[in-house]
Amino acid sequence: MKEKAYKVFVDVWRLACRYHFQILNESQWIEFVNDAEKLMERYKGAEVENLFRFLFQAVQSFYEKL
Repeated sequence: MKEKAYKVFVDVWRLACRYHFQILNESQWIEFVNDAEKLMERYKGAEVENLFRFLFQAVQSFYEKL
């Protein structure tokens, strides 16, 4: 379980880094959401699905506030 949680943290971090923690235009926002949906498929039904959802929600909120 610890390894799965670690993988979720790393995947969410890499997703956030991919967009350079900057203001996203509309096309970048769509790419960001699409990339997150692809990651979500990886964790759907897994023990760590909620962890992914909560972490992604935090990252998404960060980008929305920019």
